[in-house]
Amino acid sequence: MTKEKLLKIIQTAKLNRRTSLALGDSKIKELPSEIGDLTNLMDLDMSRNEIESLPVEIQNLKKLKRLGLNYQNLTSFPIEICSLKKLGELYLRGNKITEVPSEIGNLKNLTGLDLRGNRITHLPVELAQLKYLEQLFVDGNPLVEPPVEIAVEGSESILKYLRTK
Repeated sequence: MTKEKLLKIIQTAKLNRRTSLALGDSKIKELPSEIGDLTNLMDLDMSRNEIESLPVEIQNLKKLKRLGLNYQNLTSFPIEICSLKKLGELYLRGNKITEVPSEIGNLKNLTGLDLRGNRITHLPVELAQLKYLEQLFVDGNPLVEPPVEIAVEGSESILKYLRTK
């Protein structure tokens, strides 16, 4: 998708005060800063594109409850999304992310986090502070901390382990 076409979609979504936007499978390489103008968005799905980073303006999406960034070219966790306090579901499956920042602890309303198929070796203890987090998917990562034998037992075991740290 061309940048012009993407900007037109964003402009239309802004005018229509859209709360949901699905832009998956669109060969998007870069998300323009104008995405931050969509302040009514509650659901944004960008899965299966070619995005390497997010613009800082993503922080303006204060109402966002669900963010899909599966199968991108992200090599680092987009720290910008850690200020989205209402975020409930975050999908980052199939990227090249190597670490999860401690700022993940700011996402107090997170109920689901999908980190499958990345390059993460350590999960931060801050995940244990997320009292609503029920679904945590980490398989397909070269985890060292928590140990793989705990990680394979699923969300509950991982969070229990992190809470003892």
